Order: sequence, then structure tokens, then C-alpha cells
Amino acid sequence: MKENLSTKNVCPECGHQFRGNGFDGIDAHWRSKHEHLMPYRVAWPLIKTGNYSPRTGSIDDFCGCLAQKDGPKLTIAQIKKITEDAWAGKR
Repeated sequence: MKENLSTKNVCPECGHQFRGNGFDGIDAHWRSKHEHLMPYRVAWPLIKTGNYSPRTGSIDDFCGCLAQKDGPKLTIAQIKKITEDAWAGKR
């Protein structure tokens, strides 16, 4: 069960801590930092109910592949599938 983030006044995408009263300023923050991921009008209802899942991954998810010179070689189809799974919340 997801924890309701609306009580923490923290951006669920990047962890930015909002000062003041709750999520004051999230609209400007979201539009300047995360609008490319999801429109604010879609994201806000999810954020305030605690149902928003981050769209960006951690660098730790990729560093193993990047550190290896002869690391995994992925086809376009594999990259597409991995991306679709990530957006769907599958790991």
C-alpha cells in the first residue's frame, strides 16, 4: 500500500521539500521541472492522493551497464520493451 505523500509536502518525482503550508508552490515547481514527464493537471490528483509513481529512474539502475565497456548491447525492440515496462511500473 502506498504512503500518502500529501502529508509530507515532498515532490514524489525528485524529493524536493516544499516549505510553508503543504504543497504550496508545487504547480510552478512541477511545470518547470517535470512537465515533460506528465502534465501538471494529470499529475496533481495523483500526487495529492499519494498515488503518483515516479517516472524517472535512479542512476543506480543504469550505472552497472554504463560502467562496463563491453556491457549489454540492446536492440531497439528491447529498449522499447524495457521503456514500456518502466512506464507501466514493471521492473
